[in-house]
Amino acid sequence: MLARKYNYEDQWTQSEQERLRELNELEQRRQRIRKANYKLFRRRLFVTVGLVLAMYFATVMRSAALVSAGNHLIKLQTQESQLIAKNAELKIEVDQLKGPERITSIAEKQLGMKVARSNIYVKAVNQ
Repeated sequence: MLARKYNYEDQWTQSEQERLRELNELEQRRQRIRKANYKLFRRRLFVTVGLVLAMYFATVMRSAALVSAGNHLIKLQTQESQLIAKNAELKIEVDQLKGPERITSIAEKQLGMKVARSNIYVKAVNQ
């Protein structure tokens, strides 16, 4: 009786090759997904770092503005106190210049006037 010879090794190697091919394709898909996930992670990381740096920069700029405003306020307060002191000096000087002693001394020395010893009354005649 004649029997058919089967080559089991060829079938084994073909099925194993198919399995290897499927495993390779699966591994390639996984690597592509990993690369895509890594790119997404990297992009998110850069965006997060960028946002953190932007917030830090905004905080630094705000702090600088506050310090500048504080320094300006101190200068204005110093200037205010100086002007108040100058105003007080000028008020004292005005009071001295308005004094009757000064006015009489200027009238006597510069204008040649004299203080009257008695009051003189002038009467107007009605016509």
